[in-house]
Amino acid sequence: MEPIAVNRITVDKALFAESHAAIFSKRRQKMLLYCGIVFCAFGLILLAVQMRLPVASALSFPTILTGVLVLIWALTLQKTELRRKYRAFRRINGESSRRTIWCHRTALTVEAEGKAPVEIDYTDIREHRETEHLLLLICADRTGVMLAKDGFEVGSAAALLDAVAKAKADAEAAAQLML
Repeated sequence: MEPIAVNRITVDKALFAESHAAIFSKRRQKMLLYCGIVFCAFGLILLAVQMRLPVASALSFPTILTGVLVLIWALTLQKTELRRKYRAFRRINGESSRRTIWCHRTALTVEAEGKAPVEIDYTDIREHRETEHLLLLICADRTGVMLAKDGFEVGSAAALLDAVAKAKADAEAAAQLML
């Protein structure tokens, strides 16, 4: 059977960083920033009331220090998370990883060098995101598939996304028939 699309991609550090920036949780980073600010503010309040409450002087500096540490952690979170994930990726795949993604009618197959092929059903794809060079398919189990926008040898990104939408609609219709 002829595939809908075939995509070849070589994942290097630049593409990995681009995909990480697309999926990084800014919401989590903002929450940490707010927590750090609250800790610092609470520590400053304790510092201001230390004349009336002697125990406040013992708690003010550790609270301010904790707030500063949380602020630093929040500001460096994206870079350190990228470094950690890329190190794990490199340990598994080497410096760069060549992959071929075969997009069939109901599923796609990812073939990596020296690895067993992995099949992903289109109904498992939760969302997709686009970056300058990549199309990212994010699955329900929090894994993802990177496709190069310029790496389509057969078909296109639009054809793939149409097949994903059609497979999801068919699965929904089948679920409705079961009810």
